[in-house]
Amino acid sequence: MELTEKQQHYIDKKIGERDVRRIANDLGLSEESINVYLNENGNIGNINITTELEDKNVKEKFIKDSSLSIKTLIKQNWVTLLILLGLVLITYVNSLGNQFVSDDKAILEIKNLSDWGRFLRQPLHWFGALINTISFKIGGYNPFFYRIFNLIFHLGTVTGVLLLLTITVGSQFAFIVSVLFAIHPLNSEAVIWVAGIQYPQSTMFMIWALIFYRFWQMQAQKKYLFITIVLYLLAVTASEKAVVFPFILLVFEIAFGRLRKNWKSIGIFFLITIIPGIFYLFLLGLRLDALANFYYQNKSFINPLVQIPIALTSYWQLLFWPDQLTLYHSEFYFTTIDYIIRVAVTLGIMGLMFYGYKKNRLIFFSLALFIISLLPYLTPLGISWIVAERYVYFGSIGMFCVVGYGLWKIIKNKKTEGLGYLIFIIIALLLMVRTIVRNMDWKSEDTLWVATGKTSPSDPKTHNNLGDYYGRQSNYERSAEEFKIAIKLNPKYADAYHNLGNTYGQMKKVEDAVINYQLAIKYNPSLWQSYQNLAVIYFGRKEFAKAEQMIVEAVKINPTEVSLQMNLGVIYLNLNKKDLAKKQFEIVLQLDPKNKAAQEGLRLVGNK
Repeated sequence: MELTEKQQHYIDKKIGERDVRRIANDLGLSEESINVYLNENGNIGNINITTELEDKNVKEKFIKDSSLSIKTLIKQNWVTLLILLGLVLITYVNSLGNQFVSDDKAILEIKNLSDWGRFLRQPLHWFGALINTISFKIGGYNPFFYRIFNLIFHLGTVTGVLLLLTITVGSQFAFIVSVLFAIHPLNSEAVIWVAGIQYPQSTMFMIWALIFYRFWQMQAQKKYLFITIVLYLLAVTASEKAVVFPFILLVFEIAFGRLRKNWKSIGIFFLITIIPGIFYLFLLGLRLDALANFYYQNKSFINPLVQIPIALTSYWQLLFWPDQLTLYHSEFYFTTIDYIIRVAVTLGIMGLMFYGYKKNRLIFFSLALFIISLLPYLTPLGISWIVAERYVYFGSIGMFCVVGYGLWKIIKNKKTEGLGYLIFIIIALLLMVRTIVRNMDWKSEDTLWVATGKTSPSDPKTHNNLGDYYGRQSNYERSAEEFKIAIKLNPKYADAYHNLGNTYGQMKKVEDAVINYQLAIKYNPSLWQSYQNLAVIYFGRKEFAKAEQMIVEAVKINPTEVSLQMNLGVIYLNLNKKDLAKKQFEIVLQLDPKNKAAQEGLRLVGNK
């Protein structure tokens, strides 16, 4: 049946927001005639699979014309992909020379980093462990070779976003969203922080899993379902937070598929999730213990009625106005009016999501993706930050879809097309500049903590790190002041007491140093460095018995530390405990056979 010009115009206008069945009812046409028109006019990406084609011949033509394979999709979109590659490189090239900062420095403490079998001994985050070994093999401890992998996973995610949205919505919309995701500063933390590699890594696997699941929806070939399962398992091993993927798959099926037909396929993913889900619950307990033992935070309950509105609205605020980007989001002080506004906005987001379920499945899926991806971080147990930019890396795709949809509607309208493109270009340029500037904050420990100090003044870790910064500048008075602020904010902050003790040592205020080391041990009995430093002070005073007491405690905590074992031997030597000294030097040589100090110690023992 030949469609009239008016009917064609109506289809072109409504296909992005209504499914084929509803449009067919509006025009009094068959679904087949509308799908044939869409095929012939290159609008395949706009077909809503919810109204899966029943006519076999039309369905086969649809698949053939869609070129639904990775190879053909990349071939059709290679120019767009090159543009995205260029945008990502321009945006992040100034971050590739950044140093290791914060948790990145843990890489320097991994003793068996060159061991290829190391990743096999880590059931969780094994892929990240493998990446670290590969990076070490290529460039040693050069941060460039570790950071480049974050960028590779980001590019893989950007590519996945483009292809997924191209075969689900349309190429123009896919390009808008992919650009926003590729360059927005909200994602910079996950991209340039080596320790944050799990976020682009797991997100890339989940996005590509959705792509292959889309193939499964359209072509019903079991190989696509199998690939989806494999990619999901890779995502879970990259980050346990990926256990939310089955729920995302469920809303994807509701939005763009036929749940009644494919519910068994969705069920497979929920069954697979049982084991990693149990493992995730086990990790919650470990996380609570770590917060208490290493971050000195009391176990607490966060009211979800406060946490959820603040978290969700903060991410949207950073999306539209990314000026307060920081490693530690700690400034959550709101008036009653502010809180009411945030609750209203949160309810508006929820309401828009449910409205989208009835009227616009794209909006429904986008907002559901945003919310579901954040669920692991919105527990009331206080195991996560209320807001952390890396947490929303995956969920930001949904946010960009909502914003991109608005831009897409402006661009699709012939009357406002030019204005829409102008707005899009200006927004993209501003976001790129902001991301490039943010990259500079991550250049080194010093630049990061100075930047964090400006945005997160009420977090004790900020001031503890600033104390380190001023200490490296030999500004000991300012360093001590920062540590005191950290202690005031968290009176049980053992690390800050220890660092303040170090600073007093630099200032020759030995008694003050002793007091702070003792307080550090009080709040963290496993802080062996404080025992060691107290031993050094007592040894300098020739109070060898006290020095022995302190260093023995340190050795109990960290028996493989060569310097501790060596120091204990020296103390025994000064106490004239030759047998114990000899035994200690032999222990040192077992740990470090070429240790010259231990060899000299044995010689001295023999001469006494």
